[in-house]
Amino acid sequence: MLTNRINVTYNIENIDADFDIFRVEKSNKDYYKYNILDSAVYEFKAAAVQWTFGATALVLFRKGEVTEKQFKESITKEYEDVKIQKIDLFDSEQCNKCFYFENRLLAQLLINSMRTPKHEAFMYNNLTGKLFYHDPSWRHKDKLTGKVNFIRFLEIVIDPGMYLNLEHKTFKRYDRESNGLYVIDSKTGEFRKKLKTDTNVITYKEGSLPHNHFRVDNFDISDIAHFRKSKMGVMEQFLRDVNDNLSKYMSIEIVEREDAQEFDISNLEKKGISELEYGEMLQKKGVVIVDENNSEVSKDIVAKLQEELEKYYHVKAAVGNLSEEAYNIRIIHDGEYYAENEMHDPHSDNLKGYIVQHITEEAEHFTNTKGSSPDIKKIVQELIIKGDVRERMISIFDWERLDSGKDWTFVLRKKIKTKYGENAAHINHVNKKALNYFQYYRLKIDCNGEMKFDTFCDSNQDEAEEWNKICYAYDFVEDKHRGAQNPVEGLMYSDIDNIHAILLTREKTLPNISALMNTLMETDAKERVSKELLLEAIDDFEKDNIDSRECISEWKSKVAAETEMITKKAMKKILNMRTGIASKFNRFLHEKYGVWIDGELRKGEFEATYQIGNLLNIKYEYNEKDYLDGRTFVYYVGAKSKRLAYPNACCMRKVISLGEELEYEEALPLMAVEFVRNSQYTVLPFPFKYLREYIEQC
Repeated sequence: MLTNRINVTYNIENIDADFDIFRVEKSNKDYYKYNILDSAVYEFKAAAVQWTFGATALVLFRKGEVTEKQFKESITKEYEDVKIQKIDLFDSEQCNKCFYFENRLLAQLLINSMRTPKHEAFMYNNLTGKLFYHDPSWRHKDKLTGKVNFIRFLEIVIDPGMYLNLEHKTFKRYDRESNGLYVIDSKTGEFRKKLKTDTNVITYKEGSLPHNHFRVDNFDISDIAHFRKSKMGVMEQFLRDVNDNLSKYMSIEIVEREDAQEFDISNLEKKGISELEYGEMLQKKGVVIVDENNSEVSKDIVAKLQEELEKYYHVKAAVGNLSEEAYNIRIIHDGEYYAENEMHDPHSDNLKGYIVQHITEEAEHFTNTKGSSPDIKKIVQELIIKGDVRERMISIFDWERLDSGKDWTFVLRKKIKTKYGENAAHINHVNKKALNYFQYYRLKIDCNGEMKFDTFCDSNQDEAEEWNKICYAYDFVEDKHRGAQNPVEGLMYSDIDNIHAILLTREKTLPNISALMNTLMETDAKERVSKELLLEAIDDFEKDNIDSRECISEWKSKVAAETEMITKKAMKKILNMRTGIASKFNRFLHEKYGVWIDGELRKGEFEATYQIGNLLNIKYEYNEKDYLDGRTFVYYVGAKSKRLAYPNACCMRKVISLGEELEYEEALPLMAVEFVRNSQYTVLPFPFKYLREYIEQC
């Protein structure tokens, strides 16, 4: 199985021959305020810089461009508290100290030095210590002024543990003076830090507007254009660019790990809950639609809601006021409407005691013309979950199916930031100074599916023994994994002395992105094939496929009517790739004539080549030798079936036990449900959804 874990091989001799690397250390961390690294880049023409931890950074220069003395004198002239040290690349001890595990920061520093050729402006941008990839379509211009309001990127970063990741970053136009501002260089088109010499320029700052979040699909194989704009396409192009530009100094290969075991999901779980089954749950309380807007649009939504609920769920919804007994669907405006009109926002109303799901007038909810609306289905699911939380009983899932004979407990915590000036002399549960408190939320579920919620703040010194163990588990695991950047997503246990911590790792599963890019480029619909070659191949193919002569004859006549060079798009239409004989000819053409018409990427026969199955279903394994935790349970949750586009990455999670036994395999059925993420499995056991709903109600 392929993941984003990489192995980097360095040619230290070549790196040392062509570059000098300096370690820069300042007594405080405020690099942005003082522009120290900017002067290294723009005055001394550094090839790249890279922040490390604390107040240190690495600076890469072409050999001989600046001496250690020159660099030190120039920097200390303005910043006396800065220390500069040239790194000896042949000193392994020094390299381990400066570059960390597997010389990770050396690799990051080298890739940060990549520059996009002039004819491909605005792709790679080294933003003083970070490498950003940009596509021209990821800019948002104001229709009236033509000014760029937003610039969007994917940051390319090698995370601790040697995981290659691409993270969304958005910069918005910012018209006020501030630290950390950026500009578009008028000469080069490069997106860079604002310097002291920049005046009367449009500036940008990291951030985005609410409801305007930037997302790039993780994986899209609709065609080569969509693939190139997906994260996986960008990653593959980046790896090829590294090979083209940096092969003298380093090579990167994706590490393959053992295939994980697939969780056996029953047919019932694969099918999910039907609309009629949801309808039966709704009928127990009834549904009331509450129209707070009373507009023409909202009245239309009411009518469509009633029609949808009756047609697909067999539920007759009433229209009226909020009811404490019923499921309520409340029609309001979105938050932006109330802010613009300086009106009270009903989102903030105290609705304790009511089961309410909001639907906004501004959003489109009835887009599925072939059947029931997925948006309405999600509203129904949320209503039932909210009702379960109020009644303290799970109805949407047959809890007794687990047959574990155990009571299970789930725990989340929220950070409470210390107010300015407040005495923060707080000690966490592994005896380290902590500046923030935490509110803990606990859900206990018994064998029958009955739920009990409670909460606790760790600033309370009179905690019970069970709470004390929970606090310790959270603090211990988070402190231990801080360097690996593995946050704790929640705790789960059946025995308080055997608490399980669920951690989100930086590892993600990958298909074979290299093979996919090659095939997608080869089968690009715009590519052309010689008519002469195609007719020859069809004649050749016909010899062994006499039974399909009628269909093949039709191909011949259609190909003969085309121009001398036929697009692959036209050929797909002529062949009708949905038929078996077309698929057979497509493979024959590829094997004997070296021409692909259609990659057939989702066909099971090619799974070994493309490995798209790495993004599917629920898979798990036991890792006996985790470098931090010893024995762990590792799993990921993928899509339910193969498709062309996958919006989200398959993140690997690991589970550790603070006791003697790993019980997490028993929790896998709790993720094979589709009511948390509509029509998709959930990445955490679904009781965490109930716990988050309880937190909202609190």
